[in-house]
Amino acid sequence: MNGNTITIKTKVNKKIFRDFAVFDTLIRQKRWRAPLFFACMMLVFAAICFTQTGRIEGAPLLGGVLAGVGILLPAAYFFSFYSSIQAESRKQKLIVPQHVYTVTLSACQEGIIMTPAAGKGSRHRICWENAHAAYRVKDCIYLFISPRQAFLLPDGQADVPQDEVWKMITEMLPGEKCYDRRH
Repeated sequence: MNGNTITIKTKVNKKIFRDFAVFDTLIRQKRWRAPLFFACMMLVFAAICFTQTGRIEGAPLLGGVLAGVGILLPAAYFFSFYSSIQAESRKQKLIVPQHVYTVTLSACQEGIIMTPAAGKGSRHRICWENAHAAYRVKDCIYLFISPRQAFLLPDGQADVPQDEVWKMITEMLPGEKCYDRRH
């Protein structure tokens, strides 16, 4: 730590990328709800059909179809989600950790500075008050600079311990923007 500055040279591997994608999509955005609601709805309809067995011709068949659709479509959604994560990590060559950017956190006017890895874009400066949120999970901190963009700050990649990184973030962001999800 240099004064009130922390530098994190972020290297992303397949696990870090997968963990972030799962957290962002399924936990933060709660996109597991719609498939679960659909599955429950279809299974209720299937149960209603099964109660009509012997009274209405074809009720068991319709119940089976509804149950199958209720289980298979959500399963396909999650399979597709995890497959796309695998494909993207292969495309980004994340089998070997890749240096993607360096984030500098400053307690003064500098704010948050992201410098991409060589030849991968331009430097960005974000004021602390414009940061969207920060989430601390088991092995990483996700610093969202907008609802759709986050910087990944993996444990062990900063020039200080992860607790000091989190301490600076919680000092610079209002409490309602900081979420500790390690438990």
